[in-house]
Amino acid sequence: MNDPNDLTPAERRALEALPGERAPRAELEDRVVGALQRRGLLPIPLAVRTGRRHVLPWLVGAVAASLALFAGGFASGQYLGARSGAAAALSGVQASRGTPAQVAAHAERAGALYVAALVALNEVNDSTDVATWAKARQVALAALGAAAGEVAHLAPTTRSPPRC
Repeated sequence: MNDPNDLTPAERRALEALPGERAPRAELEDRVVGALQRRGLLPIPLAVRTGRRHVLPWLVGAVAASLALFAGGFASGQYLGARSGAAAALSGVQASRGTPAQVAAHAERAGALYVAALVALNEVNDSTDVATWAKARQVALAALGAAAGEVAHLAPTTRSPPRC
């Protein structure tokens, strides 16, 4: 008999006649826990909590913690991504300080990107968000003003037309 499932009918009946698992008496657990506490092996009394009223606060806390962790990770990623994007843009300026041709090529790329951004801004036709539109317009004009100031430094002898 190599397979444990190969039982004779008499052996199978004898196996099925064996009693199943017996539940210990209720006071057995109390006696064992008390003995372990007396010996210092279980210093903290155990409390068995059952029911939904103990699970709900943990569930709410776990959900809140996971949302906070997700939001923190998302915000950190946005911050680091914006920082690396700005650093990449600045590194193009710093790396192109080598020759006037490289600086001119970088200025040309930046100018083309600025013009493309203005075209995209003009194509946005969202009249419901007036505050955002005004802020975007203000940012675009500030960038143009800063660029005009730098152009004035390039050609200081050129006279600018009077302001109206």
